[in-house]
Parts: sequence; C-alpha cells; structure tokens
Amino acid sequence: MDEWLNQNHREYELMMMVINQFLEQGFYPVPTAPAQAGHYREDHTQSILELLSSFPESHIQFPLQVFSLGPVYDPGYGRWAETIDVEILGSGGSRHDLLALELIMRLVATWPNLASHTLMVMGHVGLLNQVLVTESVPEITINQILAYLRAGNLVAAESLMTHLSQASRQLLLSEPFGDFLENLRKSLPQADFEHLSQLEQIVHQHVETRWDLSLTGNWSYYTDLVFSLYLKDVGQPVLNGGRFALDIHGRSWQGIGFTLYLDPLYQAVRQEMGSLMP
Repeated sequence: MDEWLNQNHREYELMMMVINQFLEQGFYPVPTAPAQAGHYREDHTQSILELLSSFPESHIQFPLQVFSLGPVYDPGYGRWAETIDVEILGSGGSRHDLLALELIMRLVATWPNLASHTLMVMGHVGLLNQVLVTESVPEITINQILAYLRAGNLVAAESLMTHLSQASRQLLLSEPFGDFLENLRKSLPQADFEHLSQLEQIVHQHVETRWDLSLTGNWSYYTDLVFSLYLKDVGQPVLNGGRFALDIHGRSWQGIGFTLYLDPLYQAVRQEMGSLMP
C-alpha cells in the first residue's frame, strides 16, 4: 500500500479531494456489493437502488444524496474502470438538475488547471421524444431511434429520420446553446425553454458547452437531461450522467446522477502536470 501511495500520490490526493467534496455537500457513502466472478457490473446506479430498496420506505427521507465507489465494466473498451457514482434521489426534477450541475462545476473548479480544457455536452431525452412526436414519428420508430442512439449508431438513427425538418435534424448535431435553442424553438414553438437557459448559465460560466439531442446516454432509464464531460486530449468522457426513472423490486425511483471515471481524470492531470514541467 505504501509503495502504491508513493507511486500514485497525486491520483490518491485527487480522489480524496473529490470524496471529501461529496461528504462536505451532505452526500452519504453507500457500500455497494463488489462485482463477483462471472458478473460484469456495468452500472452502479442499479446496485445502489437495490441496496436502498432493501430498507422500508418509511426509513428513507428525500431528497437523498448518496455516492458509491468501485470498479464497473466498460464494454465499449473491454475493461474495468474505477469510478465514483453520485445520485440525488427524489422528485425534485428540474431543481435537482441544477443541483447536480452545480456540484459538477464545483468539482471541475478543484481540478488543477483543467477547467479551461473542459467541454460539457448536454442532451435531453424528453425533448428528443417531443421533437419526434411533433414530427409524427411512430412510437415504434422512436424506440428504435433511441436504441440506436444509446448504442452510438448515429448513422442508423439518422436513416430513420430523413423526413424530419432541417431544424429538427440540426438538433442532432453538436452546437453552441444559442444555435441549438434557435432550432429547438422552430421544432417546438409552443414549449418553454427557461430551464435549459438556467442549465446553460450554470455550466457555461465555468466550461465550454455544446448541446446535442443525439446524446441520450447509454442506459434506457434516462428520461430527460443527459450530459457528458470531456477533457482535452483524453479520448473518453471523464463523467457521464442524467436524470432517470427506475423500478427496482416493485419500488419506483427517480433522480439525477452521474458517474465520474477516475482513470481518464488521472490521465488528464498527469498530462497537465507534465506540460507544466520545465
């Protein structure tokens, strides 16, 4: 252990700084069960909710803020990834969206010299559904489009949307908020987008932002806001999350959460520290 700490002092210091920030914000650690042989745990959220579902409903007060540490299996890269999973549980809806993004921006502010190299991409599964319904896309086709997008197959998804208006198709391209909002108003002229403006304001004052409705998250339980955080010269997101709804053992859960991937964060820190060396 001492040898590991000597070799990975900066990474350990960064991990403890992140954990302490969660604790200071009133998040409770949840000890999810470790992955077992032959079982490839890809997601902490369900493990957390399975544990919480073992407690009587009367013993849980909402909103409930929890986090858990441990490895998850990333099938896209065929390897295990060290993660910290964070959840804000309860029916706070848009208010909890704001809390989650504020927490993430406070985290980014503590990462040494990385804020200027950070990009947040935001999407919205609920708005994508509204756009497709407004464009008279059948429900079965909407479900297939969402499945393709979750799998990262944008080409197949676009093949089912060739009849959409230009403004609606443009929403599936990564754009600054102003351009995105302009096309969204063309596609959904009766909708109110004040909440999106609030989300953009929270994030954009700290990092660069893009909006893209092709971003749906990897999990079918996402219902509305989704987001991914990227760092310069790191080939995978350092953070993924969104608002969700899940039924576990007959109990309904909703909230917003995110997974912080420690390995790409460590990689970015090492690269930044190396660039600062004479």
